[in-house]
Amino acid sequence: MLEIKEPLFNFDTLLRETLELTEFIGLQNNEKHFNFENPVENIVDNVEDDTDYLMDLADSALAPPVDFSAQELPFEAEPIKISYPTTSGIIYKIDDAMGTFCVRGFSVSNIAKGFEELNDFESAKRSILKLNKGDSVDQVFFFKTKNFELAESIREQIVNRRFPKIEDSVCNISDPGFSWWMDVSLQDGEGKFEIFFKSHSINRAEKYIQLGPIGDGAIAALRLNQARTLLRSSFPISEFVCTDRSFTITTTKPDHLSFLSFKNIFLLGENHTEEENFPDNTLGRTLYFYFHEVAVIRKFWIEVQNRLS
Repeated sequence: MLEIKEPLFNFDTLLRETLELTEFIGLQNNEKHFNFENPVENIVDNVEDDTDYLMDLADSALAPPVDFSAQELPFEAEPIKISYPTTSGIIYKIDDAMGTFCVRGFSVSNIAKGFEELNDFESAKRSILKLNKGDSVDQVFFFKTKNFELAESIREQIVNRRFPKIEDSVCNISDPGFSWWMDVSLQDGEGKFEIFFKSHSINRAEKYIQLGPIGDGAIAALRLNQARTLLRSSFPISEFVCTDRSFTITTTKPDHLSFLSFKNIFLLGENHTEEENFPDNTLGRTLYFYFHEVAVIRKFWIEVQNRLS
């Protein structure tokens, strides 16, 4: 048989004790603030105050309990979903150490599918980036390329190699390092720039722009010499010298758009040329791909340097 227990407290008893306490307090207050000129006013005021207090007390005691579970919880923003491109490119992570860094990554034909594979904790691709099981991909980046072959060029030249942060401080005359260096100074009103594939000097950072490891000097000398005729037909050239150590070019029209575009391939990693701008033969297609390769490697190096800084 269900046993009905008495409540822990009785509302009638609570109200009676409260009334007695109120009357006692009221008497104390009356002794201090009694209006001797109008005694009736004191009685009326006390009765109204007691009535209001008791009504409030009864309302609070008899009010239904508050259901906190029915209250709405604070709004929580949904995690931001990153939309990855479906183009080819490089997926990479930078391992930043004391004085050196390493770009870990791999080339993909579809960046979005590459990240889908990374989100699988059992994927072998995670080990390439040194990601443990459960590690997020917050510090994993991507770099888009026009085609998979250009992504492969970046991977072969930069990815999974360790470089010093300040190359000029660790390399010297006997060890030229890995970077190309560019001098963009103007001489005698002529537009001129010079690229050193291997700079056997010190304090290079004070005089030149570090282009990064954007290619092999011997291959660069071969391709640039093959492009001599094409460049001469694009803008006026007064000097053209290219060896496996350096490349120098000077124009009599420093503001010529074709000269500036050619310089920006090395300086900014920008190449807006199309295949129809090159001869329709095997050499033309080779030069077209080579200059795009140099530009995309340079642009990727600029992005890495920006992330490091």
